Amino acid sequence: MRNAGFTLIELVITMVVLAILALGITSYIGLGARMYTDAAEREQVLGQSRFVAERMVRELRNAVPNSVVFSSTSNCLQFRPILYSGIYTNAPFEQNGTSMTVISPDLRAVSPRTYATASRPQLMVYPTSAENPGGAVQLNNISTVDSATARFTLNFANFRFTRQSPEQRFYIADAIVQYCLVGAGSGRFNIMRNNVLMAEGLRESQVFRVTDAVLTRNSVVNIFLQFGYGGNADMFFNYEVHIPNVP
Repeated sequence: MRNAGFTLIELVITMVVLAILALGITSYIGLGARMYTDAAEREQVLGQSRFVAERMVRELRNAVPNSVVFSSTSNCLQFRPILYSGIYTNAPFEQNGTSMTVISPDLRAVSPRTYATASRPQLMVYPTSAENPGGAVQLNNISTVDSATARFTLNFANFRFTRQSPEQRFYIADAIVQYCLVGAGSGRFNIMRNNVLMAEGLRESQVFRVTDAVLTRNSVVNIFLQFGYGGNADMFFNYEVHIPNVP
């Protein structure tokens, strides 16, 4: 009577078949894992690039007219965000003064307010350029004339503005914001906002280009972002931000 069992040939064949199956399953799982890792990395880079691009675009659209400037030496884009704006009814132009009366519904939420010396925003009338804003003074405090009609008094140190605004418009500008491109080695660059990391992994050093305003159009800021991840194809973001020239 023959005993039940396997021959050596049967065992070898079984092992070969199992090895082939294991190799196929491992390759399939590895391919899926690589696809998932690649998609996750791409999604991370995409989310990061969208965030920094949208942040820059929104802040630039709220910049004080003619305050945007790009320095090719430091590779930095600089501007002043608008805190509040409105129309002034009187302001010191002929001689020095310490206050001006304005109309601005936005100031209802902050009046009255006194600013600390270290955090005083700038009060501007007819800013014509970042280097020569046409009259800028630190704002000391805001007092109420009549909140129902949105009339307020802006107080500052003894000062005289250099020129009238055609529309009698004023701006209260926040501290300077800088977006800088900083080298990170291996041909990569990081975007820093006031020395805070906003995005990394850029492969292009020419990111910002500023075209000043003329009589026929507003100033334009071009933002070109080229992000890379691993050894895969790059992702490109090309924005054109129009900044209203209404000083």
